[in-house]
Amino acid sequence: MRKVPPLTQYRRPRLLFAAALMLAAGCASQAPIAERPGGTAVKIRLIAINDFHGNLLPPDSATMLPGPVAGQTVSVPLGGAAYLATAVARLKAGNPQNVVVAAGDLISASPLESALFHDEPAIAALNAIGLDISAVGNHEFDDGRSALLRIQRGGCAPDGTADVDTCIGGTFPGARFQYLAANVIDSASGAPLLPASAVRSFMVGGRRLSIGFIGLTLEGTPDLVSRDGIQGLRFEDEAVTINREAAALRAKGVEAIVVLIHEGGYVDPQLAYNDAACPGFSGEIGSIAAQLDPAVDVVISGHTHRAYQCRLPSRDPAKKLLVTSAGNAGRFVGSLDLALDPATGDIIASSADILPVVNDRPGNGAPTLYPPLAAEPGIAALVEVFRARAQPLAARPVGRIATEMLRTVDSAGEQPLGRVIADAQIAYAAKSADTRADIAFMNPDGVRADLKPMDAAGTVSFGQVYSVQPFGSELVTMSLTGAQIDALLEQQWRAKGRSPVLLPSKGFRFVWNADRPVGERVDAASISLNGVTIDPAQSYRVNVNGFLANGGDGFTVLTEGTERQAFGLDREALIDYLARFGPVAPPTDTRIERR
Repeated sequence: MRKVPPLTQYRRPRLLFAAALMLAAGCASQAPIAERPGGTAVKIRLIAINDFHGNLLPPDSATMLPGPVAGQTVSVPLGGAAYLATAVARLKAGNPQNVVVAAGDLISASPLESALFHDEPAIAALNAIGLDISAVGNHEFDDGRSALLRIQRGGCAPDGTADVDTCIGGTFPGARFQYLAANVIDSASGAPLLPASAVRSFMVGGRRLSIGFIGLTLEGTPDLVSRDGIQGLRFEDEAVTINREAAALRAKGVEAIVVLIHEGGYVDPQLAYNDAACPGFSGEIGSIAAQLDPAVDVVISGHTHRAYQCRLPSRDPAKKLLVTSAGNAGRFVGSLDLALDPATGDIIASSADILPVVNDRPGNGAPTLYPPLAAEPGIAALVEVFRARAQPLAARPVGRIATEMLRTVDSAGEQPLGRVIADAQIAYAAKSADTRADIAFMNPDGVRADLKPMDAAGTVSFGQVYSVQPFGSELVTMSLTGAQIDALLEQQWRAKGRSPVLLPSKGFRFVWNADRPVGERVDAASISLNGVTIDPAQSYRVNVNGFLANGGDGFTVLTEGTERQAFGLDREALIDYLARFGPVAPPTDTRIERR
């Protein structure tokens, strides 16, 4: 087994605490570029993250990493902005010719410490860490285009309330790094919402060498966000966009081209994150890479929350692309070393390591193999400001559970916590005759964290529930016929893209077969409610969150629902359920069966 190179401790100068309070901490700007005589390859380092999701504090759960013996795993605590800052600083110190980049989803679906303040703390931390360029991700659009533009340009949010604050310290300067959105087109102007590309140059032997960065999100973003916030925007094909922008960069004399894209893949097993062979690799990024112009040299990806560094086929049979991803939540950081020809400026060699960002929290099963990093003091101080401000609300007890509830999905698509959320929604809907529902469905990707008891009594806090359901989506009850429900269930599988299996409330059941063609996988005779087969002609009241109700995740049948009644927030429903029926145990009934 290849030993993962540890990140040794490295301390940067302390950031000013006052700057942290002003959300302007950021003394880690791009390092000056040293001049190097021609004749030998010029080494440039890219330091890459993705899917940070405002995780200022280390995630609650540890990560399983390879142990000292082949086939063995150990539990290692990873992540946290202060530790990520140290990791990035160490990598920058290893090569002053560097660019810090990201592949989107830096904000939203965030823990309370960041989300309570419109993710301004996450941007402040990333500014201070020294992020230079990032692609937009689908979650950058969760609050709509205007909110994204505010995050880029600065200014206070218009809806600061007692529970959601903005411009702590009096101002919010916005992101000091540049967001790129090559395939997000404003329909009115025909231009990208944000710049399509950015160029970083390095002076070497009197010659300027440049790297062009193209940034974009997945074409399917409209299926993953509220359509109300992206009106007037279109999301174009990823490969077509990249090839177009690569040609534009080459026309300007830029030969080294790096793509930052919020789309990704999977390796199997996940522990093979530093195996360049990428066993069992799958995912949309593979098909995109296969279409790319040979001018593209490196692809830094995200979205799937997986860590990997792979060599994937491109349009040129003789060339394989380096494609990387650094997991999520600041648990890993990618270190990519590029060699540029000083004569042509093209990338002639590349290598990558995906490095775990090991923090010093308890639970490290192999500290010798994975030595912890020291927290960067300035970032730690910034994080503490917002942790302390959020703590009174975060710590408030809201209910009880009998045991931990996980997001783990079995082979049929069942998920314990998602089923509890569906049950909570239908119980909440039953409080009013207008909103009452026969069936509730929950999308599994809307469940963002596990739910674990804080003490022996099974207490859970508001902060924990917020981490599970950070979006605060409005609930909607609508009428669908049995035939529409059948069609809805068939939309769980598609010819292209991800296929989330909906999590139903108690009493609803269906059977599906993976060997059947897309569109015919659900046995219509198996769809039942409280033991009675669904009647295609009968009308049923169905409850979902607002994201699904607007066709999110590709469930367009839900946009056909009639007699729609909106009420309450998904998070409120779960809190009410845990308070009324606690300690709540994970459901044990079978709702989804796979044959």
